[in-house]
Amino acid sequence: MNIRLAGLQDLPALIAIDSVVHQDPLRAEQIADWLGQYACLVAEVRGSVAAYAVIHQHFFGCAFIEMLMVSQDHRRSGLGAALLARIQADYAGQKLFTSTNRSNDPMRRLLEHRGFVESGVVEHLDEGDPEQVYFWRCD
Repeated sequence: MNIRLAGLQDLPALIAIDSVVHQDPLRAEQIADWLGQYACLVAEVRGSVAAYAVIHQHFFGCAFIEMLMVSQDHRRSGLGAALLARIQADYAGQKLFTSTNRSNDPMRRLLEHRGFVESGVVEHLDEGDPEQVYFWRCD
């Protein structure tokens, strides 16, 4: 596995592994925007992009992991944990936030395993499935 900064050349690979693109065609534009505006990391397996993460600093001036996506074929193989570990190392000593739907048990377990704690809830984004906010800080 290799983790590196993503570039615009990675756009087709990110679109290919993103599970939301098939239901929402605007997601491809969103991924392109992320690549142009924010820090994006990719995890490669045998030279192919298998996961990505998007980080920005627009959450009350703090770092926020906007997206962590692992391709269907590579889920539960450690790529998500590796990306989180890299982000945590890059943002050591800073406040770091992320969120996920309360129903997303695998992501919630991963975040808790990496030392994130629940920080709050946002209602009404996805009706009936609140967004759970998580916080991590390495002192």
